[in-house]
Amino acid sequence: MTGSVGPTADKPKKAELSAGRILNEKQTDWRSMWICIFLQFVVGVQISVYYMSMWPYLSGLDKNADFDFMGWIVAACSIGSSIKTMSVKWPAIFGFLMAAAGQVWYGLLTVATNAKWWMLFARFFTGFGVGNIAVLRVYAATASTTKDRMRAISFGTAGFVSGISFGPVISAVFTPLGADGLRIGFLVFNMYTVVAYLMALTCFLSCIVIYIFFEESYAGIVTKEEKENDDLVVPMFDIPGSIICIYLFMIINIISTNVEVMSTPLTTVLYDWKDSDAILYNGITLALSCIVSVTFHVILGTSRIGKMDKRNQMLIGIFVFLLYHVCMYPWEFYSGPLNFIPEGVETTEAGGCYAEYLWCHDTTRVPLYVYLFCFIVFFGLAFPFVETPAAALFSEVLGPRKQGTMQGFFSLGGSIAPVIGSITSTALFKYTGYRYIIVLQSVILVIGGALILIFYKRLVPLKLIKKTESKKVTN
Repeated sequence: MTGSVGPTADKPKKAELSAGRILNEKQTDWRSMWICIFLQFVVGVQISVYYMSMWPYLSGLDKNADFDFMGWIVAACSIGSSIKTMSVKWPAIFGFLMAAAGQVWYGLLTVATNAKWWMLFARFFTGFGVGNIAVLRVYAATASTTKDRMRAISFGTAGFVSGISFGPVISAVFTPLGADGLRIGFLVFNMYTVVAYLMALTCFLSCIVIYIFFEESYAGIVTKEEKENDDLVVPMFDIPGSIICIYLFMIINIISTNVEVMSTPLTTVLYDWKDSDAILYNGITLALSCIVSVTFHVILGTSRIGKMDKRNQMLIGIFVFLLYHVCMYPWEFYSGPLNFIPEGVETTEAGGCYAEYLWCHDTTRVPLYVYLFCFIVFFGLAFPFVETPAAALFSEVLGPRKQGTMQGFFSLGGSIAPVIGSITSTALFKYTGYRYIIVLQSVILVIGGALILIFYKRLVPLKLIKKTESKKVTN
């Protein structure tokens, strides 16, 4: 084959009608699809539930652990989740069992020495389990019909994003237990460990739901027999278009991880919040942002707004993300400098900058009302307008074929991105503050918007063609 069939190639109208007839005759199995959506929510919660409480938990267990090392712990979950398989039912069950083991391990850290290393392994184990998000995304993309795909992917993405957003809220609910909690034998039940055991229970219940109720049914794929009967072929998909979709998904995961992981240490230095206050107030803020985000995910899946060109939706989302970063930059006209924690006082008692954070001397304080508005409105609004259309368009660019491998690369990109983001951002925060984190994220957003504009005509759904026409184009 000397050439590939791009989405801009001429397609016989008859072939498109034949392909449409095949796909329109199928129906989406919405019972299994709703289970898939719920499971994506569970995966999101498993990943993010410790984002705001992890640093206080780690620093309380191991005084030798620094914030830079926490970046590696966050990355461990993402590294683990990049290891995955490409079928659905049993890998999903196995994944949740592995995640449950990781969560129990995390809860038992109170009896461990060198807790920072055991926490890293626990999060890696959990990440290995929730790598089943890849197979769930594959199912949402290939088990839905063409007319239902935007709705299925939008709701599935809403489930995952709301899970990511809701996880820290669960952690915030248990803050009244405090760091001491209740001890029964060697087990400690405090605001950190109770959440871990609850997550393990959720994983076991998810396994039961999958085993009893979930049935695989692929309505979005044209089978080999159907293609042969209608003399159709699925052409090669547009590679640059698919790579751009993966890049956009990576952007979302970098920003999501950075904002949620950085929220506790950031508000500690900006507003002098102690650990429990930072976890509680950020949890409430994230819950409100979650409501905004899920609302717009549902709107995209059920209204005419969702029928807007997906490329334009992503450009809108990137623009809103940039507004977030502009407002969150430490401009000179903001008040400052930041306060330091009194000597001999821990963050469990008072907030502020650690003595080694020399950048606090010349860093200004983003007003609290600006932080809250950006987090709730801009962050909540931007997510649905990038992540949902990127995932839906990626599936359409690939066409009505089995997408396991490419969806695996899509999820792999989403798993690698938080690794890069968390390690980079925690290191930057420790040595230079949050100024350059804002700059770095703004740059990758601008690159994403530029790629959409440059390759605008290639980011379109793939169409089936006649075999005879395929031979003409490729020769």
